[in-house]
Amino acid sequence: MRSSIRKKLLLLIAALSLALIAASVLISSKLYSDSLKRGAMLSCTEAADSLASSIDSEHYSFITGYADKVKAVYEENREELEEASGYEFESFEKREEYYSRFTEGIFPPRHGLGLSYEMLLFNTEYHLVLDSMDMLSYTGGMETASVFYYDRANGNLVYLIDRMPEGSVRYNFPVSVKKPGDERLKAALDGCVSVTTEDGVDYASLSPVPCSDGRVFVYFTKHAAEIPGSVRLFSFYTFAILLGATLAIGLVVLLFADRLIVKNIKKLSAASERFTSEIGGGRPEKVSADIGAGDEIGDLSNKFDLMQDSILGYISSLAEKTAREEKINAELELAARIQSEALPRGGLSAGRASLASFLKPAREVGGDLYDYFMLDESRMFFCLADVSGKGIPASLFMMRAKELIKSLAVSCGSLGEFAFTLNNELCAGNEESIFITAFFGVLDTASGVMFFLRAGHEQPMLRRGGKVTAIGEESNFVLGVFEDAEFIPDEIALCGGDALLLFTDGLNEGINDRAEEFGYQRIANTLAGAQGDITGALYHALCGFCGDAEQFDDVTMLVLTMDDDLTLEIDDPDYDDITKVTDAVLGALYGFDPERVSETGILIDEVMNNQISYGLEGAAAPRITVRLRLCESEAELVFEDNGRAFDPLSDVTDEAAALSEGGFGIRLVKSMSDSQHYERDGDINRLTLKKCLQKKL
Repeated sequence: MRSSIRKKLLLLIAALSLALIAASVLISSKLYSDSLKRGAMLSCTEAADSLASSIDSEHYSFITGYADKVKAVYEENREELEEASGYEFESFEKREEYYSRFTEGIFPPRHGLGLSYEMLLFNTEYHLVLDSMDMLSYTGGMETASVFYYDRANGNLVYLIDRMPEGSVRYNFPVSVKKPGDERLKAALDGCVSVTTEDGVDYASLSPVPCSDGRVFVYFTKHAAEIPGSVRLFSFYTFAILLGATLAIGLVVLLFADRLIVKNIKKLSAASERFTSEIGGGRPEKVSADIGAGDEIGDLSNKFDLMQDSILGYISSLAEKTAREEKINAELELAARIQSEALPRGGLSAGRASLASFLKPAREVGGDLYDYFMLDESRMFFCLADVSGKGIPASLFMMRAKELIKSLAVSCGSLGEFAFTLNNELCAGNEESIFITAFFGVLDTASGVMFFLRAGHEQPMLRRGGKVTAIGEESNFVLGVFEDAEFIPDEIALCGGDALLLFTDGLNEGINDRAEEFGYQRIANTLAGAQGDITGALYHALCGFCGDAEQFDDVTMLVLTMDDDLTLEIDDPDYDDITKVTDAVLGALYGFDPERVSETGILIDEVMNNQISYGLEGAAAPRITVRLRLCESEAELVFEDNGRAFDPLSDVTDEAAALSEGGFGIRLVKSMSDSQHYERDGDINRLTLKKCLQKKL
């Protein structure tokens, strides 16, 4: 939630004022309370010292003689008096009656009238001491006052004179006994020294009478219960005064800040808003805040003017830069289209071979190159290359290399001669030392034999029968570096169902946000399980691995796939279909040794006879599929049917069946084929036979 500066300043002043008031009230209240407590203690101390001095100078003979008489009574009746100190008397009169019988010898009643305590009022000295106690108590606000004799041996206070409200059951009559109230008081009595103690709001002062040789003490108490109330009242008045003062000061500060700060900041904000609103509508005009203050806000206004000048200059240079970049981008887009159109699209198919391509540049233009075309009716040329570097230089070098490859591939007789000539052409005038890694292949689409040459490029991966391996372990040197370098090609025969993957390092070196590479193993795993669009499956796996990480290099792929040599599917087969299948297979094997081809026909006849006679017995919709795959000089025949589970290689075990025509045929199949394998895949029987063939001499 947004708040104005005025509101924030007001809240700040209020918070600071309240904090200051609270601190001031707490401190002043504490000081005032301490002052009241010190005053109470001082008045209590002065009263005790004054009475002790008065007795010492004016009544010492009375008090010493009186103390001796009380001492005599106390020592004679100590145990009883100590026991009586714990009594709870019903009234003042009962207490007076009890202690008067002990003091009859000290103050005998006159003519038998009245109690002994009442006779004290007729004793002049006693009356003078009591008047002094009354005066000091009244002027000092004392609650009680007393004079007592202290028995150090037994730790008892024996009262001589006590001043309390008349009629109070707490009144301590002469010769009554008590124990010291706390340890500080007892220590002062034992040491015959003055002391003032505090217990909450109760204060007590003890002072020895000098003339008594440490036997008689004066004791005053003051109850300061009014101190908390006085402190509260003082705190209230202090708070009210400080609150009024801070409100007045805060109002002055707020008006001053509003005039000198908020007003100028509003001007600066309005100027900034006008300036920024014009940026969206085109080139803005400079706006002045018109602040002439010579303080920090004035400096801010000057810097705002400088900022406007910088922004206007930046907008002007940015417009020029944007125009240049748009022109460059348009040229790059045109270059990318030219480069893209220079590369073949749509793939290439010839015989059993099919070639698919994929290119994803890291920038608008890239340095990856691929090409494919037919050298003649049966030979397919294809290549994949990666130019060192990225961007426009790599793209230009790539276009030059493409034209050279196209012309030299047609004119040169062998891959070795082609690479030798191409390398020398690329080395000529290559002052920037740009080099190319490449893979070149020439495939005989009829036989499946492929001649290839790897020049420092990534090893291609071959998928055959669900297994992925790398080919072309030995590599030639890269192109465009050393003139007259020798290049040696290699050879491999591709089989039906094979898939050959060529790729640039942008695929295997793709990096995710954890700096991990996609790697060859992930490529192999994806290739092994890919169906249909292999390049799409690989790029999808790469993108999933890299996530949001930026593509750092071009990704280019070529995939060469070899179809099966022959696939025949027969619904509701009968024995006449055996001849059709045999003729088709023998036709596909033309060019191999006739004797071995003839044995292949016998294998087809025997296996299909078994399928029709035994395997498909009782099948609802019988179906047979026969596939022929050629790999170099080896023929692979795969027979599939949807009949009952029937293994022709092991189900004929009975001796009578073994001598039958079917049993003889199974033995013949085993002897004429080089390997046999049966498996049950779901509801399909699959028998695979391999037969080694030889070319005609």
